[in-house]
Amino acid sequence: MAADIERPDMRISDAERDEAIAHLQACAGEGRIDLDEFDDRCQAVAVAKTFGDLARIMADLPRPDKAKQAAADSLELAPKSSSLSRRGRWLVPKRIALRPKGSSIKLNFTDAAIGHQEIDIVLDSKNSSIVLVLPENAYAEENVALKASSMSNRVPFTGDTRGVRFTISGTAKTSSVTVRRLIRFLWWTF
Repeated sequence: MAADIERPDMRISDAERDEAIAHLQACAGEGRIDLDEFDDRCQAVAVAKTFGDLARIMADLPRPDKAKQAAADSLELAPKSSSLSRRGRWLVPKRIALRPKGSSIKLNFTDAAIGHQEIDIVLDSKNSSIVLVLPENAYAEENVALKASSMSNRVPFTGDTRGVRFTISGTAKTSSVTVRRLIRFLWWTF
């Protein structure tokens, strides 16, 4: 990354920013930085212009390990006849594979640490219910092959590309997939 470049004043590309964010995710996964620091550093990477800027952001972290980085960049959830939920502060990888069988999955992204501008969610769902709760600055685009299933996207693309883009693809067999925002009623949220 930045240490490999001889000229710290050389401008960086989007791919190099993505690589830096993936490294930050790996470091957060190892416990080297907490989620608040991860958020701060991701914002700094997003506005970084040169390799020198990246070097300052990453100065106190070890050099990236490509294998760990790839593992931190994806998550696979495959419950069978179970209920699974993620909420609160959690680290969102770039790619999430959901493979439930006769299960219920609810992923709440509203308080999660999201370091990427695009999140890919790949489904292979059978006899299951999936609910994805997106934050205010996000939208979803879906391309899911449905077989005796239902898909409800209540957070479609509205033309504003500044938010986080969730791309949902794959297959759903006798399943229900819902993409929505957080619902508040009095003091309850769901």
